[in-house]
Amino acid sequence: MKTRTARTHDMTDTSQRTWREQQGWNVQGTADAEYPGFIIETVASRPGTLIQVPSLLDELIEFSGVTKSLLEAVEAKDGATRGHCERVAELSRRLAIAAGCKADLVEEATVCGLLHDVGKIGVPDHVLLKTDRLSDDEFEAIKKHSEIGERILGCMPELDRIRAGVRSHHERWDGRGYPDGLAEHEIPFLGRIVGIVDAYDAMRSNRVYRKSLSREDALNEIASGAGTQFDPDLAVCFLSLLKVEEAGAAYRFPRGAVPTRRSA
Repeated sequence: MKTRTARTHDMTDTSQRTWREQQGWNVQGTADAEYPGFIIETVASRPGTLIQVPSLLDELIEFSGVTKSLLEAVEAKDGATRGHCERVAELSRRLAIAAGCKADLVEEATVCGLLHDVGKIGVPDHVLLKTDRLSDDEFEAIKKHSEIGERILGCMPELDRIRAGVRSHHERWDGRGYPDGLAEHEIPFLGRIVGIVDAYDAMRSNRVYRKSLSREDALNEIASGAGTQFDPDLAVCFLSLLKVEEAGAAYRFPRGAVPTRRSA
């Protein structure tokens, strides 16, 4: 692996195509394709400019075979989640940008979204694929995937910056999440971003135990979880990102949960 000499570099259109081809991903073809492209897109307010592609993505390209193998291993365990990680990565990137994050944090949100479920590799098949209600023990087993994911990434020093986000993406704003019961700003920022996006995409996807929710119903669920399950500032930012006008008025936020910052 080459020595890191700079935080960012320009990625050309050819490099973008090479990246996608190396990964073998095609987000546009998914049944729930609401997000245009993956990782790289033109900034509408700055036409003709190139996105600064951060160094973590540069390193990930070098390890694209390992990354793809990890994702394929997850999808081999649970085919129902095919495309889920790519969609979470893309929308996590967009949410980080909308929230005003700098380039290094945008890149971390993207890669964290991509690898957030890697720990499912370590969940027993009979638990992960069960279509009936999970027992208490089975639910505890599936909850371990965030901790397992953190341990897997611990073997890859170049991904050290996203480990906390992978571990914490099922924490809740009210402290009732897992694995550590963190609350509010104790939860790493990456975990708060990916947690919202992961929940939204899960609701919008068909699963063996339920049908997908409509876009409107899923967004209302995000709004209703603001200040309990989700960071309320990021919840408003997320709704605004998905072209929702007057998010606070249009969606059913719990009383007192709507933050004072109204825009991204």
